[in-house]
This record gives sequence, structure tokens and C-alpha cells, in this order.
Amino acid sequence: MRSVNRLIELQSFLHAFQSIERTVDVPDREAPENDVEHSFHLALAGWFLASDFPELDRDKIIRYSLIHDLVEVHAGDTFFYADASELATKEAREQDALVKIKDSWPDFPELWESIRLYETKEDDEAKFVYALDKIMPMIVIMQAGGKTWKDNNISFERQRSSKLEKVKVSKHILPYFNELIKILGQKPELFAD
Repeated sequence: MRSVNRLIELQSFLHAFQSIERTVDVPDREAPENDVEHSFHLALAGWFLASDFPELDRDKIIRYSLIHDLVEVHAGDTFFYADASELATKEAREQDALVKIKDSWPDFPELWESIRLYETKEDDEAKFVYALDKIMPMIVIMQAGGKTWKDNNISFERQRSSKLEKVKVSKHILPYFNELIKILGQKPELFAD
């Protein structure tokens, strides 16, 4: 049996995760979304959609959603539209972070093994969560009046084309993306000119 000290350490780890702010503005709040909020929303959305796809493991979808950004505790969040130099180091920073998590949590192998499986997109559930993770911020930004897109000079076409390349990894999520793009195409006021 693990000691309560490990539970305390887990709580500290989760607080560190909560302190990671994303670039995504949320409706009705000055502060941007944090990683815990984003992961919880993603997990609930994945759970909601999973019932439409009985060939997928719902529990794995929820688990991947909850842990998909945990590496950011050590690697930091990388904005989807960050400059090329920051994007170039993302994978290496996240691999180093995974090693740190593995070293810190030898008694929680399901945690770091789930992160590894998600990062390598070894199964359809990981691809599902990866693709869903690309459209959930779009929904939040839309609900916040497009502030993140306008502040970062993101056009509709740039959003559509760059996200499409990522979302295509999941045949399950691609139809949701296509529907969302139709809705966003009718809202040019949400995007930079």
C-alpha cells in the first residue's frame, strides 16, 4: 500500500499541472484556460462522443484525455501557432518531461505508459483524443468571441488548413471537424482579417 505522502505528492503534481496556462481565452473570464480545465473538458467530451463508437475503448479515451498534456508540467505549454523555433523543440522537451514523470512516478506505471501510448498514437483511442484535442480549443475560442484568433492574427483559412492536417489522423473526429469548419466559415468576425 502506498503512503499518504505519495497522495500528497500527486496532489502537488496536479497543482503544478493546474498552474500551466494555455493561450486559449475562455468565455466570461479574464484568465486563459489552464491545463487541468482543458484536460477535464477533453475527457468529458471524449466520454460523451465515445458512445457513438463502440469499437473504441471509452475508458482508454478518458484516461488519454486526462493525461494527454501532463508532460507540460515539465515542458510547458506550446501554443499551436508558436514561432518555428519553439515548435522545433516541442517534441524533445516533451520526451524529456516524460522521462522525468517516469522517474518521479515509478509506482504509477499506468500513468507514464498511457502518456507514452498517447504520444506515439499507437491506437485508435490515442488518435481519437489527439484529434479531439485539436478541435476542442476551436470550440472554446468560438464561444469566447474569437479573441485568441484575433489577438494572434489567425485567419479562418490558416485555422482550417493547419488543424485539418492534425485532425485527419482520426476518422472518428474528422466529421466533427468538418461540421465545425462549416459553422466557423459563417462567422468571419471571429478571425483576424
